[in-house]
Amino acid sequence: MGFWDKIIASFDTSNGGFSARKLSAFAGVSVGVIITFKYIEPQYLIEALIVWLCFALLCLGIITMEQVIKLKNGGISTKENETNN
Repeated sequence: MGFWDKIIASFDTSNGGFSARKLSAFAGVSVGVIITFKYIEPQYLIEALIVWLCFALLCLGIITMEQVIKLKNGGISTKENETNN
């Protein structure tokens, strides 16, 4: 099975294709990088890239929206931080 066949099979439920999560993350990051470097002002490049990479992590299921919200509201607490306070 060739590359393009696997890309097309990714949009199907068959076992022969790539993962839809991986394709979503790849597409999001690719578009994000292009948009970031083409349209975003230089002083905001790092922040824009962080947003696109977080989108990719969400697509892959590596992080969850709950973790993103906790991070935005003051950080993710760990058991080590809770016992030290």
